[in-house]
Amino acid sequence: MNKTQKFWDKQAKKYDYSERQFEAVFKEVITKTKEYLNTNDNVLDFGCATGTKTLELVDGVHHIHGLDISIEMINEAIKKISEKEAKKVSFSQGNIFNSDLEEASFDKIVSYGVIHLLDDSEKVIRRIHELLKPDGLFISTTACLGDKMAFKNRIEFSAYSVIKKLGIFPLHLNLFTTSDVEKLVTSQNFSLLKAEKIFHGITISFIVARRH
Repeated sequence: MNKTQKFWDKQAKKYDYSERQFEAVFKEVITKTKEYLNTNDNVLDFGCATGTKTLELVDGVHHIHGLDISIEMINEAIKKISEKEAKKVSFSQGNIFNSDLEEASFDKIVSYGVIHLLDDSEKVIRRIHELLKPDGLFISTTACLGDKMAFKNRIEFSAYSVIKKLGIFPLHLNLFTTSDVEKLVTSQNFSLLKAEKIFHGITISFIVARRH
């Protein structure tokens, strides 16, 4: 188990509570995402955490599978399945390169708040392209830490930077701008259907991209 997995395993029990501060942006993002889903879709939620957002999307799709590297996050997600139709949602621990994920098998792949944490973001976007069916959609949000940030959030981010230098915070952080994210996605044979900035203390890139 690597440091990143251990970090998220430790966060799992308190994750939902800590995410309440982002409830407004999540509601907005879920609403925007649903505009691009339909009841025939087979969907992958990459980096699903405790599955809260995965379950918000269940009613509008054929099936959605939540994937996360943290087994403790997945354990929390599985507990929530009884709230929805179990046949339409599933969860598993692993990463986007799992061999059991078949190429061209998903109509849509969603990923919220993950891309800026990856040290191999180009490779991951390329893999997402492989997993999507022709004309499939990649729907994502990415924290753009290189763009506009409210003063309070700038102070918090500065504190994280210090903690990271001390080795306490093990996650990789890409200081993307919205332009960086758009270039990253289009460089891997995607065309942008929507590229929007959302601001809730930090700038968030909301992208809907079609696989060529």
